[in-house]
Amino acid sequence: MFTTLLRPKFWAGHLAMIVCVSAAVGLGIWQLDAWHTRRADAARDISNLKPVGLGTVMDGDSSFPGRSVGRPVSFAGTWLADSTLYIADRYVGKKRGYWVVTPVRVDGSQSVMPVVRGWSAKAESVAPTGPVEVTGWLQASEGSGPVDDDPHDDVIPMMRLASLVEHVDADLYSAYVVARDVTGQGGPEAGGLRSVSAAAVPDVSGFTALRNLLYAIEWWVFGAFAFFVWARWCADSWKDEGESEVDPAAAAEVEPA
Repeated sequence: MFTTLLRPKFWAGHLAMIVCVSAAVGLGIWQLDAWHTRRADAARDISNLKPVGLGTVMDGDSSFPGRSVGRPVSFAGTWLADSTLYIADRYVGKKRGYWVVTPVRVDGSQSVMPVVRGWSAKAESVAPTGPVEVTGWLQASEGSGPVDDDPHDDVIPMMRLASLVEHVDADLYSAYVVARDVTGQGGPEAGGLRSVSAAAVPDVSGFTALRNLLYAIEWWVFGAFAFFVWARWCADSWKDEGESEVDPAAAAEVEPA
């Protein structure tokens, strides 16, 4: 069988199998590595690094820089007091309450950065006004979760930027900041709020970069299918070759009278 299938007429089929399976395995490994890398980037703790200017990490038109989750950043701007929102089901110890979020229009930009000013037991606070300088931890938008039952109030179920868009009449950064230090109005102390630390941000979801993992599995399934097709082709080709090489005279001798 192997001698037959190694004839030059079959080389193109073998080469096609090798190329397809190698490509599928390689692309699967690449997607698996991307899955590991993105999850590692999302989970690593860089919250104790020295703060850098927000503009060195991203601008209002940038997608979220995955390797900067939890990075301390600083920026100056002006509070948008009328757009203050409350994120439900946030805890301090065992106490359930709200994150108080007020956007800041960043100086030198037309975009707005949502800032988590602190935690409150009730969905109410003194909205700050005027200029401010903020230093805090950069965070990515939270993923899927509960739907906002009442989009007309100022309480939303998750820190999801798609939900904030409905309440903030300005272009939003693709991120938010958990305030650590606030110079000017709006600090946790001034509003009677409790500080929120980077540790209070939800952990990396099990669904983070799940698409990359599914792509890896998908590529390997394609590779297995290509190998299966090649194996069937080899079996059929060997059978056809064997039948074509049978001596007609010898076949006639064994035929019944």
